[in-house]
Amino acid sequence: MNAFMKKGVLVVLFVALSLSMAFANGAKENVKDPTLVLATADNTYGLSSDPALQQAVTDMIKVKSGVSVSPIIPPLASYSDKLATLVNSGDVPDVFSVSQAMVKIPQMVARGQLLDLTDYIKNSDKLSKLNPSIFETPYIDGRLYFIPYNYPKSKGIYIRKDIMDQYGINLSSTPTTEEFLTEMKKLAGTGVTPFTFPKWIDNFQFFYNSFGAWGGILLQDGQYIDGFQTQEMKDALAYLHRLYTEGVLNKEFITTENSQMREKTYTAQSAADIDYVTNYINYVQQTAAAGKPTEMHVIYELVGPNGAGGALNEATQTAWVISSKTKNPDEAFKLVETIVTDQELYPAFYGIGLEGSHYTLDENGNIVPTAKASNSGYKYTLNYLSDSFLNIDIEHLPFTLAPGMIEGLYQQRAHIQAVQDYLGPNHSSDIPVGASDAYDRVSPSIKSTRESIAAKIVIGTVTLEQGMAEYANFWKSINGPQLLAELNASLNK
Repeated sequence: MNAFMKKGVLVVLFVALSLSMAFANGAKENVKDPTLVLATADNTYGLSSDPALQQAVTDMIKVKSGVSVSPIIPPLASYSDKLATLVNSGDVPDVFSVSQAMVKIPQMVARGQLLDLTDYIKNSDKLSKLNPSIFETPYIDGRLYFIPYNYPKSKGIYIRKDIMDQYGINLSSTPTTEEFLTEMKKLAGTGVTPFTFPKWIDNFQFFYNSFGAWGGILLQDGQYIDGFQTQEMKDALAYLHRLYTEGVLNKEFITTENSQMREKTYTAQSAADIDYVTNYINYVQQTAAAGKPTEMHVIYELVGPNGAGGALNEATQTAWVISSKTKNPDEAFKLVETIVTDQELYPAFYGIGLEGSHYTLDENGNIVPTAKASNSGYKYTLNYLSDSFLNIDIEHLPFTLAPGMIEGLYQQRAHIQAVQDYLGPNHSSDIPVGASDAYDRVSPSIKSTRESIAAKIVIGTVTLEQGMAEYANFWKSINGPQLLAELNASLNK
C-alpha cells in the first residue's frame, strides 16, 4: 500500500470514528435531556387554550422538574377520544392523565400499557409521605400504576341555603329519602327547579346507595352477581321515578350537561344539584359572580328505608399514568411527581395559571385575567387550596381572596373531611380484566343498556316491570348467566 492510499484509509477511519463519537454523544444527550410527550385536557395546563399561555406552563415545567415536555392538550370534551386514538394507534404519550381511573387503569394494566410505579412511589420523598389510602384504589395485584393529583372524589347534593331559608326547607346533611322528597317538593310551583340532575346516568348511584343497590356486576358474599337484577335496584329506580313524577327531579335531565346544571344552581334557577364535594368553593365563587351569592348546604347521603346510604364514591377519578413504552421512566416519574407536589407549579397547572401571563393583580391584590386569557376560555379555580396535597396557608396567599372566600375554603376542607365517614361503596374494580374474555367484550354494552333502561324507567317511558323485562331479555341475549359462571369460576383459579 503506497503512502497516498494509507493516508486515504486513515482519513476514512478518522471520519468514521468521528461520526461514531458524535452519534454516541448525541444519544447520551437524548437520554440526559429527553423531551417527553405529555397529554392532558385543557381544563388543566393553566386552564387556557391559548398556545402562548400553554407555552408559559411548558416553560415552568422545565424549570421546576428539569424535564422538557411536548404537550398534547385537547379540549376536555374530546380528550378521552383523542387519548384512545393515541393509545390504540401505538403512539402512546410518555405521560398522560386518565379519567374514570377506577375502570380504565385496570384495563390498561391488563394490556401491559402502563408502567409499574410501586417502587417509584415508595422511594419518593414526597409521595411516600402521603396518606396511603390515597393510593388504595385501584390497587392491582398489590401494585400501583397511577399517581392521583388530589384527594379521592365523592359527590353529594348541593342546596342553596338562601332558597332553603326562603321556602322553609329543613334538611340535615344525612336526611332520609322521604325527608328529601317531602322537603324539596315545597318548591313545586315556585318557578325554582327543586333539583337539577345531569345526563350522566352513573350519578344515579348516589340514590342506589340509599337502597343498598349497585349499578353493575359486583362481588357479594364471595360470588359475582348482577346488581341491576335485584329487589334493591327495583326499589331505587322506583324512588327515582317518584322524584321525577312528583316534580323534584328536572324534566330535561337526560339532556343536561354538567356545566348547564351548575349554571342553573349558580344563578338560583335551581335550588340544588349533585356535584363533587371538592367543588364547594366553586359554588361560593360562581354564585357571587352571578350576583346570587349564598352559602351551600351539602347532603352527604340519603338514608333509605333500611338504613343504607352513602355519598357517590368515585374514589380516584382522574390520575396520572406513565406509558410502559416510555424510554425515560425516571424523567417521566420526576415530571408527574413535580406536577402534583410543587408549591408553585401545581397552582399554575390546575388552578390559576401564571401571574403576568394568565392574570395580573390589581391594586388590592385581586386576580384579574389578562386579555389573552379572557379570550381563550380561561376561568381560574381555587379548588387546589383545599383538595390538593399541598400544605397551603390560605390566610397568607400571594393574592387577595374575595370576601367570604377564606371561610368558604375552610368549609370546603371541612366537607371533604366529613364526607369520608359517609362514602358509599365502589365496586368498579371488583372484576379484574381477564377474568372472563367474554365479559370484557360485552361489558361496555351491559353498561350502556343498563343506563338506558334505568333512564327510561325514571322518566316513565316504560314501567318498572317493562324495563326490568327488557333488561332480562338483553341479559339472556348476551348469555349473562354464563358470564357470571365464568366470573365465579375465576375466583377459584
